[in-house]
Amino acid sequence: MRLHSLRFRLRALAAAFVCTIVAACATPEAPVSACQPVEGLDPTCMIDRPLLKEAIASYKAHYNKMKVGQTVSYTEGGVAIPFTTRWLRTDKIMVIDFSKPAYEKRLFIIDWKTGAVEAYHVSHGRGSALNERSYYAKRFTNLIGSGTSSVGAYVGGQQYQSPRWGLALRLQGLDATNDRALERTIVFHANETFFDKERNIFGWSCGCFMMDSADLPRAIQVLMEGGFMYAGPVSLFDRTTDTKVRECNPFCGDQDRCVTKPGANPVGSLPGVAAPPPAAAAPGGVSVPDPLPGQIPVPTAKPDVIRSMGAAG
Repeated sequence: MRLHSLRFRLRALAAAFVCTIVAACATPEAPVSACQPVEGLDPTCMIDRPLLKEAIASYKAHYNKMKVGQTVSYTEGGVAIPFTTRWLRTDKIMVIDFSKPAYEKRLFIIDWKTGAVEAYHVSHGRGSALNERSYYAKRFTNLIGSGTSSVGAYVGGQQYQSPRWGLALRLQGLDATNDRALERTIVFHANETFFDKERNIFGWSCGCFMMDSADLPRAIQVLMEGGFMYAGPVSLFDRTTDTKVRECNPFCGDQDRCVTKPGANPVGSLPGVAAPPPAAAAPGGVSVPDPLPGQIPVPTAKPDVIRSMGAAG
């Protein structure tokens, strides 16, 4: 019995030794990359994956149902804002990740054809700010007078010269979370005093998408006359404001009334701390050379398909 037991143990040890040698000599499987393009877009994963999928789904939905034509919206003061809605462009889209702080590049321009991505800085509204010493945002609404940014889908409209800001671009909000964009006069513009990436200053707007003056023309080029933009994630929207129309931020509107109004949102001064030093560019990032003016066609009729994505839907 003892001999039989010894033979059994020796065989087990030999088998274990062989298994160890085989495992050591086997060619290990290549690890699966965690970075995967989404429908061929953003192969280097510069954009949060769930947000990019959210933006693509929104683009497809609005591409099929969006109404086009001329409209006029009115501000609270009765100022008329004309807007001509075009079919959504099929060359590029823009995605803004408001979960990132303002000092990080969080505005992304994506080429539908190549999937390449460009990244830029963009502000958020002072009413959205986490607090007066932070560049993070926490609250997004669709309220007039709130000074907040809004999340959701936008279509770019006409470029114009603002008496206050200079070069600017109007936006039409396409979702219930941002459909007051025109009457709130939410636009793209620059402000060298409060937003200057060279001086590491990323100030707050009153809900507009404020950029560095050197970057603004690129954003306008991509968005004007039917460009699509998605600001998200939509989960940032403050659902408690669904049934409200107006809010007071004393820095964005009638200061005397808003300062004394119960429930006024007082966040409004520039952050009291400097932004951290700019981070190094993400490795492997892809940048598309800026095209010359006029090289991007603006469709005047709705295309039959979304190029690079197959049939719409």
